[in-house]
Amino acid sequence: MSTLLVNTDGPSFFRSTTNLIDENTEAGKFLKEYSDKLNIKLTDTDSRAILVPRRAVIDVVHDFNWYAGPKAEKDALDIVPSAFITEREQILSSLISGALYYLNNVSNTAQAVGKSELVKSLLGETNKSVKDVIINMGKSIGADLDSFSGIAGGTQSDRDLLKQHNLKSLQGLYFTRPTKFNYRLPIYTNPSTPLGNWTSQPSNALFSGVINKGKEIVDTVETAVNIAQPGVYIEKPKYFQHVQDGREETITFPLANTVRRSNVNPIQQNYELLWLLAFQNSAYKTSYARTPPPKIYTVQVPGRFSMPYAYISNMNVKFLGTIREAKVFVPSGNGTGAISKTSVSTPVPEVYEVSLTFKSLISEYGNTMLSTSFNSKLGPNSATVG
Repeated sequence: MSTLLVNTDGPSFFRSTTNLIDENTEAGKFLKEYSDKLNIKLTDTDSRAILVPRRAVIDVVHDFNWYAGPKAEKDALDIVPSAFITEREQILSSLISGALYYLNNVSNTAQAVGKSELVKSLLGETNKSVKDVIINMGKSIGADLDSFSGIAGGTQSDRDLLKQHNLKSLQGLYFTRPTKFNYRLPIYTNPSTPLGNWTSQPSNALFSGVINKGKEIVDTVETAVNIAQPGVYIEKPKYFQHVQDGREETITFPLANTVRRSNVNPIQQNYELLWLLAFQNSAYKTSYARTPPPKIYTVQVPGRFSMPYAYISNMNVKFLGTIREAKVFVPSGNGTGAISKTSVSTPVPEVYEVSLTFKSLISEYGNTMLSTSFNSKLGPNSATVG
């Protein structure tokens, strides 16, 4: 018996160096071209494990024992409500990508603000100083604003992902790439619907002082004029406050260890899936100062929701039924070269009850509900968008 999901026959390996700027990305090529000093390669004290999948899709719906009774027909399994999950990893820290994202958008905003006579009258020439700061920052790394804007939109994969979700305005928020681990999970939980709220307090701090002062004057005048009248009330506009926290969805499904519908060992397959999810979502220490973050995910449930960037905020596994010791194979290595496998003895129940909670890394927007990501279709080994 061997590992079924992670390829431990050579492709999985330990990576010994960390590139702070990945030269294979557009941002990396840009920064390398304009400033060699920014291309820093650091040797890791603890090499990072890079896992490679054996399958294009880890398809729990079709290939795992998560339902009772005899093996269902493919056509019946095809219509099971499913979540299609694509694993991604960050290739540029949120600190750097955030700086690029903000600077690029502030640059564009500064130029637009400079054309507004109303803003000039309210704020004077502060918009000019903002624009000058942006231009000077671009010059400090030897680039003009056009080049700067070109690499601030994330990788091509990120741009395609956000365009698919009708969220091009968020391009550059994260720099990621797929890890080639893809999952199809059965889903039966009710989806949430995070919405915003309306309040009498404006969220724009820049103008809130002016607005509040105006309200105060109007209230004073109207109250004084109508002081003898009953029921004095002035209708005030409400301001929309968008929900800052992203959508949170929990996917729950069972995995049976005592049901075997093929020549695949269900104990090995089920345990390895749980091991893989736990490993990929654990921080991995590479040096005293560097701890690369866990993986992030694109989560799609056609017709219900789609999250371009999310993380697993909670993973809960309950043991149901009788528990016995069983031997399974797991990836293993000494920190150098290829990752192989080793046998371990572990407690295994009759059934695992698995709950995965995905938390979106961006707020919820209606853009996604009109996009091709909302009506994706799942096949046995792929997802068809639109």
